[in-house]
Amino acid sequence: MTAKKGLLFPCLTMLVVAACAQAQGPNKLDVTYGQQGVQKLSYNGVLLENLSNYPGDTFHIWHMKATDASGNLLTDPQYTWGENNTGKSWNPIDHSWTYSYSWGSIKVQFAQNGDSLNINVTTVNKLSSGMTFDGATIYPFVLHFPDLPAGFVNASYEQLAFNTTAPSVTVANFGSGEVAAVYPNAAKPLYTGFQPAGSANAYFPIMSGTAIDGMATFFPRNDRPIAPGQTDSYTVSLRFAPAGTPTASLAADAYQSWAQTWPSKLNWSDRRIIGTVYLANSPSGNENIAGGYPNNPRRYFNDSNANDFDVRTAAGLARFQRRMLQQASSNAQNMEKLGAQGAITWDIEGEEYPQPTSYACSPDQIAQLAPEMESVVTDSSSPYKGMKLDDAYFRTMRDAGFKVGVCIRPQQYTVRANGTASQVYLPDAQIASQLIRKMQYAHNRWGATLFYVDSDVETNGASLSASIFAQAAAALPDSLIIPEETTPNYYAYTAAFQTFLFHGDLGTPVTVYDYYPKAFSVNMVNDVDPAKLAQYRQQLTDSIKRGDILMVHADYWQANNPTVVQMYIDA
Repeated sequence: MTAKKGLLFPCLTMLVVAACAQAQGPNKLDVTYGQQGVQKLSYNGVLLENLSNYPGDTFHIWHMKATDASGNLLTDPQYTWGENNTGKSWNPIDHSWTYSYSWGSIKVQFAQNGDSLNINVTTVNKLSSGMTFDGATIYPFVLHFPDLPAGFVNASYEQLAFNTTAPSVTVANFGSGEVAAVYPNAAKPLYTGFQPAGSANAYFPIMSGTAIDGMATFFPRNDRPIAPGQTDSYTVSLRFAPAGTPTASLAADAYQSWAQTWPSKLNWSDRRIIGTVYLANSPSGNENIAGGYPNNPRRYFNDSNANDFDVRTAAGLARFQRRMLQQASSNAQNMEKLGAQGAITWDIEGEEYPQPTSYACSPDQIAQLAPEMESVVTDSSSPYKGMKLDDAYFRTMRDAGFKVGVCIRPQQYTVRANGTASQVYLPDAQIASQLIRKMQYAHNRWGATLFYVDSDVETNGASLSASIFAQAAAALPDSLIIPEETTPNYYAYTAAFQTFLFHGDLGTPVTVYDYYPKAFSVNMVNDVDPAKLAQYRQQLTDSIKRGDILMVHADYWQANNPTVVQMYIDA
């Protein structure tokens, strides 16, 4: 693994960044002002804004939010829309707009520093206002890029940073140059980035202390409250540079602030392969209605043949036990061939219900959900005779020298009296304790130290707060947590789950190393087409070199396993 220290350039503050730019030659950023604020803006001769051509691009303050002492939203226009004010003025001397309101004021100043345009915002809430000002959305001007910036995918998509899930650094590479919208202080939330302005390749370099209108439902909802008598100030910096300039050289101060404010707590040195084990197959149909076999309600081994085993009879249960322990032994043999550190069993509780209910991921309920796994081993030839089957299953792999793990979910798996089941979403305040309870059960009983977290999202699809995983990681410091859905700040506490199989993921985003040099991901390559694996073999091998872990089948010897073993040797 190679830490990306070489990317941390010496320009660690905005002033030094600007000084570095000036030392390299004349400014390429040219900003002129008029009666409406920024009149023209060009970089390296490319005109990106001209109010004469686009008079609708003028500065304005839009949605605002304020609450009374009881937290109720205030609806008076002076609290809700920035252009409803008691007066506004442009100061041509210091290049600033000042908007006055019955409750206070908002001042927005533009200050060029080399090839950076710093936008300084100061909001004053009068002591006599009697309300909390939660934020305002500011549209300073529009950038008309000559081409759709790289990675923006679609001109109608907003490109936002929130300062709660990752450092607030958003880069628009427009071919003839690039601009990074940077908020370098990680202490408070703030919306920054680029919002579509309604015409081709045109974007507002937006900033807002409260949720932006029309934002995707799965984006975080944050406020930046200012109490009566208080003042809030921040600076958003638009940093221009030649296309392809390393982001770390433009935003080193933001990355440094993030790393200091949200320091990495992850300490997991074992980067060998992690195996995957699936003991059952889910039925099709209604996700809430059971679809098990009469002889095998939890669909272990997808076996509907009562002649193989029938867990309703003593003899059939004994045959099921032998088959389960044979699987555990096979898992261990495959892990040995893989050189793996361990394996995660996705469905120790079986899969009685269709997707997405199928993975119960609730080991603490195994006695109720899969009583056959709690049966006592009766085989007199087994070294695990007299143990419960699930204990013997995990003990087989641990006795062979491997780590074991299970799948858990933040939802509460609930089976009702009528036989229907579902995963019930919990209030945010209960999620951390839910995860910790499940993890500690598997850890204390089976020695589990590998935890895949399935469906770690809210009902609107947003990823859970990283603070939840900070609590879980602190509760089990000897364990590795691998959440399915992640944001960059998860890397401080967990290994992000990736899936080359389904999403084509090729490893930890390189920018993450700029603030978390020890970060790594766990990337599933199970069952991927061999031709695809060959096509991206070098990139995946490089990710192993950087410290990422690949995840392959341990429940059987899959055709790609030898290739992955060789990739580890190559790395």
